[in-house]
Amino acid sequence: MKKQKLLFVLLMAWCFSNAQPTLIPTQLNVFKNGTYFIVKEGTVYPKLGKISLDVPYEPLLGTYWINTAKDVTISKITFVTDTLKSLNTAQTIPDVVAANKGKKIKVSYKSDDKTSKDLSGILVDYFKNSGMMKIKTVDAKTYYILVSNITDFSVEEIPTDKMSTDSLVRLANVEFSKSMESTNLKLVYMQTGIQWVPSYNVKLISDKELQLEMKALVENNMEEISNCDLTLTVGNPQFFYGYNIDPIAYQTQTNISTLYPTTGGTSLNHTNFNTQMVQTNAYQSYDSGSSLGNSTYNTTPAYNYNDYSTYTTEGEKTNDLYMYKIGKVSLKKNTKSSFEVFSLNLPYKDVYEVEIYDVVNYSYNSYIGNDPEQKFNVYHSLKLTNTSTNPFTTAPVFVMDENLQPLAQDQMKYTPVSSTVSVQLARASDVIVKNSEEEGAKTDDTKKYGRETYMRVTIKGSVIVENLQTKKITLSLTKDLTADVTSTSDSGTIKKTGKYYGLNPYTELTWEVPLTAGEKKTITYNYDVWVRSK
Repeated sequence: MKKQKLLFVLLMAWCFSNAQPTLIPTQLNVFKNGTYFIVKEGTVYPKLGKISLDVPYEPLLGTYWINTAKDVTISKITFVTDTLKSLNTAQTIPDVVAANKGKKIKVSYKSDDKTSKDLSGILVDYFKNSGMMKIKTVDAKTYYILVSNITDFSVEEIPTDKMSTDSLVRLANVEFSKSMESTNLKLVYMQTGIQWVPSYNVKLISDKELQLEMKALVENNMEEISNCDLTLTVGNPQFFYGYNIDPIAYQTQTNISTLYPTTGGTSLNHTNFNTQMVQTNAYQSYDSGSSLGNSTYNTTPAYNYNDYSTYTTEGEKTNDLYMYKIGKVSLKKNTKSSFEVFSLNLPYKDVYEVEIYDVVNYSYNSYIGNDPEQKFNVYHSLKLTNTSTNPFTTAPVFVMDENLQPLAQDQMKYTPVSSTVSVQLARASDVIVKNSEEEGAKTDDTKKYGRETYMRVTIKGSVIVENLQTKKITLSLTKDLTADVTSTSDSGTIKKTGKYYGLNPYTELTWEVPLTAGEKKTITYNYDVWVRSK
């Protein structure tokens, strides 16, 4: 009994010292730009102070790190390409032939188009490149037969259905500073191939409250993930080297320009690499005058599917990023999995929005040239206030009414906590907005800017707004100017952005204009602009 126990211990020790160590994924942090950060951990059993680890397929530059236990240090890591043998199931005749070399076989083959022959003997060899079999018969004759000519193949003894194949792998040969029986390792790296795609659903509850749900689609096209903590990250981190691959993944010489890019590198961020959502004017087919509270569909649902229950996913703000903690998940390679992230009730305002650019641009053109009859697009929108504890990330948003009928699809833009975001529903063709400007006095004020002399001109502008709907609305109006605004009517707000075109600041005017049914109103503003003296 003691000998058997000793034999078992020795066998296990041999297995531990010769087996390829496997580190198990324990943490997975996925970004929206198609990259992910992964942590793999496990116990390894070095042989003579050395182990070999598989190198990830294409780790991103500078992100591959091996962390050791407190009392263990790594003296050197050598990255090499090696050949490993693996057993695979034979699935074709050439595979079966290659797997049964040295065994007694019997084959039927075509010697010409009409004649078929049988042959028995020992399968001495199989030449894969030419597809030729070498068979030695009992009378010591040697035959060479093409596998492609075989019509029947059988093994006269116990056949082998497994074949040994060679595969090239990239290995990290790790050398420790001292010998040990075992130690714990933590491997971390970033890589492309796993990403998450968010989407939102809005359900209207009343004229002041709605439900906002978010789900996350995780796409795994890289590696097997089992029982691993999943984190989904919202934010805009800096990745200076972008998608550049770490040289450890290749046998070839490192390109020094990759390590020190002259253009400042490729900055990966969630704004540039999100799925691009292009806004169009496809909302025109909707009846912009319809009330949000009334569905345009005459349907009576058999069941009440308006589930306005709320739920959250644990998350935390880390520096400038927000991380959703999804929990333990398993993600098969080449699969997509959807996770519900949160559902909450938010306050909103039913508004109409219009943005008017600098139609005259007097600071550049030095004359009035706009069309006073030009109509600007007004959009019926929901203005949401983020009263949650986490930011909203950029994603598509699908809007439904109380009867779960579609109203619109738009793009939810990144929205910090306590700020507002607009979701457009339709273009409101029955809310009219026009803008005109006229030149006032040219003052005697002059300024030198560079080598040019500038004079100050006073401009008076007006915005005509008209509500042709049969209900009261609130119009959110924004007007951009390259000038110094001196006054506005209707409690307009003046905001200078801090940027200048020559002597003229960029200025944004905003109004919240209540309009009763059928009401028409004129909003005015005045500004000074510096132009070159003639």
